[in-house]
Amino acid sequence: MSYKFDLPAIFLLGPSAVGKTSLSLELARQFPIEVISVDSAMVFKGMDIGTCKPTASEQKRVNHHLIDVIEPDQNFNAGIYLNYVEQALQDIAKKEKIPLFVGGSMMFHKLLLEGIHDFPTDTSIRKEIDEIKQNNNQNALVAELKALDPETYKAIDIKNSRRVERALEIIKITKTKLSKLKKEPLRKILNKDDCLLLGMSDSKAALDINAEERIKKIVNAGFLKELENLVITYKLTSVSHSMNSINYKQFLPHLEGNITLNEACLDALQATKKLIKTQLTWMKKFELNYVGNTLDENDSNLFSDTIDTYLRSFNK
Repeated sequence: MSYKFDLPAIFLLGPSAVGKTSLSLELARQFPIEVISVDSAMVFKGMDIGTCKPTASEQKRVNHHLIDVIEPDQNFNAGIYLNYVEQALQDIAKKEKIPLFVGGSMMFHKLLLEGIHDFPTDTSIRKEIDEIKQNNNQNALVAELKALDPETYKAIDIKNSRRVERALEIIKITKTKLSKLKKEPLRKILNKDDCLLLGMSDSKAALDINAEERIKKIVNAGFLKELENLVITYKLTSVSHSMNSINYKQFLPHLEGNITLNEACLDALQATKKLIKTQLTWMKKFELNYVGNTLDENDSNLFSDTIDTYLRSFNK
C-alpha cells in the first residue's frame, strides 16, 4: 500500500467543548508541533466566534493550518480539505515539525486515517443543485438521487443535505453512479498504523454543561454581530454551505426575525448536545492509543508521556 507521507503524525480527537484547543497549545509548548485543524467550519474566513476558533494570539504562539482558507460563500468538501492538508503536511515536513491533527469533525479524522475517493467538484454543477433546492426543496434532490443511484440513496443519510448534494454533484460530473465509483482504490495520505491516536473525553453531563457555557460565551463575545456582518458581506442564506455549520445554522433564523434569541440559544444547545453524543459514538470506532481528561493532572502528564514514547519509537 502506498502512502503520500511517511512521517510521525498525532491525532487528538474529542467531542465539542472538551478542551482540545487548550491541550494542543500545551503540547505544542512541549514538542515541535504544528496544528492542523480537523474542523469543517473553522476553514471559513470570518467565522471566528461561532466556531470557537483559536484566537489570533494563540495562532501566533503555535502555527495552525486549515483555518481561514476559504470564503464563507464558497462550498467545501472532503476532497478540498485533503488538498489543503497535503499542502500543510509538505510545509510541516520541510520544517521537520510534527503535525498534530486537532478537531471534532470525526468524518474528516476517518478520511485522514483510512483514505478517500478523490472525486471531482464543479461550481457550475453546485449552482445547478442549489437552484433545484431553492426552487423546489430538499425532497426534490433526494428524489433525483434515488432515480440516478438507488444504491447510494439507500446507503447514505438522506436527511443530511450536504451528503445528498455532494452525491448528486459527483454523479452529475462523472455521469457515473457514486456506488460504482466507491469501488475504486482509495487515496491515502498517511499510514494509519504509524499514527498516534489520542482522545479526550468526559462524562456526557459534564460536556453538556460545557456546551451550555460555551453558547453563553459566544453570544456575550459578539457572535450575533459577527453573523450579521457575514450575512451582509457575503449575501449568505440558509442554503449557504457555511451557514449550515453549528451555531450559525441555529442563530440565523433569529437574525432573520423568525425566532427569539432564547429559542436560538436552546436550538444551538440541543444541536451541540446531539453533536457531542454523535462524536462520543464515533470515538468508540477509532482504535485510540490513549484517552484521558486534562482536568486530571495525571492525565495531562500522560498525554505528554505517551507522545514522548511514540516519537522515540517512531524515530528508531
